[in-house]
Amino acid sequence: MPDPKLDELTPSHVRNLDVYQPGKPIEELERELGISGAIKVASNENPLGPSPKALAAIPKALSQLHLYPDAGGFALRRALSAKYGVPLEELALGNGSNDLLYQLVLATCEPTDEVLSHKYAFLSYRLSAQVAGRPFVAAPTTPELGLDADALIAAITPRTKVVVLGSPNNPTGSVVTRADAQKVLAALPARALLVIDEAYAEYAAQWPEVDHVDGLELARQDKRVVVLRTFSKIYGLAGLRVGFAVAHKAVIDLLGRVGRTFHVSSLAMIGAIAALDDDEHVAISAKHARAAIEQLRREVKAKVYPSLSNFVLIDCGKPSGPIYDKLLRMGVIVRPMAAWGLPNHIRVSVGSAQEMPRVIGALNEVLA
Repeated sequence: MPDPKLDELTPSHVRNLDVYQPGKPIEELERELGISGAIKVASNENPLGPSPKALAAIPKALSQLHLYPDAGGFALRRALSAKYGVPLEELALGNGSNDLLYQLVLATCEPTDEVLSHKYAFLSYRLSAQVAGRPFVAAPTTPELGLDADALIAAITPRTKVVVLGSPNNPTGSVVTRADAQKVLAALPARALLVIDEAYAEYAAQWPEVDHVDGLELARQDKRVVVLRTFSKIYGLAGLRVGFAVAHKAVIDLLGRVGRTFHVSSLAMIGAIAALDDDEHVAISAKHARAAIEQLRREVKAKVYPSLSNFVLIDCGKPSGPIYDKLLRMGVIVRPMAAWGLPNHIRVSVGSAQEMPRVIGALNEVLA
């Protein structure tokens, strides 16, 4: 039988989708190049590892793996409600915070409704719209690649339904100020939602002298605000895939209508509940990230953008593809930014204290 034709199997918006390119895993790089001891600073993972409390809690739940997860996630939602002072009916769980964004677009956007962000926002914002066949609009940024609130507001139309802003933003590390958040919210159509992606919020809290929006506080002020957070970053649970949304109960109800049943595993919820109580791990991780970012900005001989997260954006001053390849051969995995529209840039996550000198040394050698 002849092979099926792609254009007969799928709608055009699926055929034209950009494919998300994951970072290269350490094991694959070492196998390809025949090296050992590679360092991965490409995926914004916590170099200090998972929350110790999560590691202690998960083995105790292994004997219950024959049971389906709690589809309502009541225990984790209760823990989140207690920690953040948010009513239970204003919390939803997802298979990572990205999962919730995809659900949100699917649940709220008509085919002609637009999803809006800015040019150098996280790729998943655009993909969440494209997967659902909804138009995505990218507003211009400031010269420093941060949010230009006026440009974003100028891009708002009657078709704008979801505005997504990362604070801190991936891959730039920049934040949305309180004033800019209020400005965007004031210009938002009554039928639209403002989504504040705070995947790195706990890291940003380590920089109290820098003005940045508090998404949870904004959500208390306006029912159109949705906040996304995750356990993948500072809690070190990226492999478990669990995030949560805070929103008005009507929005949470919509998410429940389009979400998959049992989409967050039992072990993920057990680990998240334990990690949520691990204030020591959070504090140590945030302190380490700030020190490592300050070290990168001080010692790397290139333009390193300010960042309130656990990564930095570096302007190489020339195409980053060859730089990325040279670093791979030195056993240092970073993230090239061409897919973000930044062909001269790389993103570098913070490493452990033992890894940082080698990472910086390799960067300076290659950038020279």
